[in-house]
Amino acid sequence: MQVVIIPSNTLNFNFYGYTFLSSNAFIYDKAYKVLDKPNFSNYKEVMKMTIKTPPSFNVSGLGVDPLTQRIKEKEKKWKYKVAVLSGKGGVGKSTVAANLAAALAKLGYFVGVLDADVHGPNIAKMLGVEKAEILAEKADDHFEMIPPTTEFMGQVTPIKVMSMGMMVPEDQPIIWRGPLVTKALKQLLGDVKWGELDFMIIDFPPGTGDQILTVVQTIQLDAAIVVTTPQEVALLDTGKAVNMMKQMEIPYVAVVENMSYLICPHCGNRIDLFGEGGGEKLAKKENVDFLGKIPIDPKAREASDLGIPIVLYEDTPAAKAFMEITQRLVKKLEERSKA
Repeated sequence: MQVVIIPSNTLNFNFYGYTFLSSNAFIYDKAYKVLDKPNFSNYKEVMKMTIKTPPSFNVSGLGVDPLTQRIKEKEKKWKYKVAVLSGKGGVGKSTVAANLAAALAKLGYFVGVLDADVHGPNIAKMLGVEKAEILAEKADDHFEMIPPTTEFMGQVTPIKVMSMGMMVPEDQPIIWRGPLVTKALKQLLGDVKWGELDFMIIDFPPGTGDQILTVVQTIQLDAAIVVTTPQEVALLDTGKAVNMMKQMEIPYVAVVENMSYLICPHCGNRIDLFGEGGGEKLAKKENVDFLGKIPIDPKAREASDLGIPIVLYEDTPAAKAFMEITQRLVKKLEERSKA
């Protein structure tokens, strides 16, 4: 079995069928290193051994392409596939996705997190694995990346994470057109060694565009959690996200209201900074479930910067809210699976 560390310092390399001429496009910043076959004379020879899959074909009569087939086989091992989306940026979507994953792992579930926000990946930072090495191993006629795991010093079941945030320098933009983003997303689904999972959490980018369509049309989602904030401007866009999921026939759609209110640290009074009740109104209007409210918590910002989900800070209002929302989601999905 060959295991390699994928570098970002190569000048010209082929990755998943695409050739890049610079070092910062896709690969994690490490010097090349072959762990069990250190007998290559130079980097160019090693590069020939890097991850590459056959071109995708789907010609009538010839069946699906190998990558699509791998995705279909892998998703059979994921009990629940849950998307987290918002319709707009700035509402804390990735925070909700990271804490949902941590809360599920805290409850003992095996969880994978895919950061599908290719152009603005934050999940790796929020889960503390942004500097993890990306390994790959040979599997039949292709290579599969091994997702880094985090367990927060034994507080939770190990969480598997895959994000572009682990593969590029933090200030390096990913300037890709739609077809390349689509290809990358499919490979993050099909060419990663996800294994058996109770929950696959997918953090979508803002909006209702191509990246979301790619994932929704590639795997069968079981649920979509739409994150909003209480104010009317946010509701305009998150309402569109709810309706997109309904039109895509996702079996279960629910709303979570983030940044619902602030508890004053001095007097203890509740302050509705962005209004009140917007998430509940949206859920009622669109006839979907409302899973709960998450208050503004200064510790949440500190926790995210440290790569620790706030749900692990058990004594905070935000942690309690995330656990309650997670438990409601689990209950709803289990009830639906038994129906």
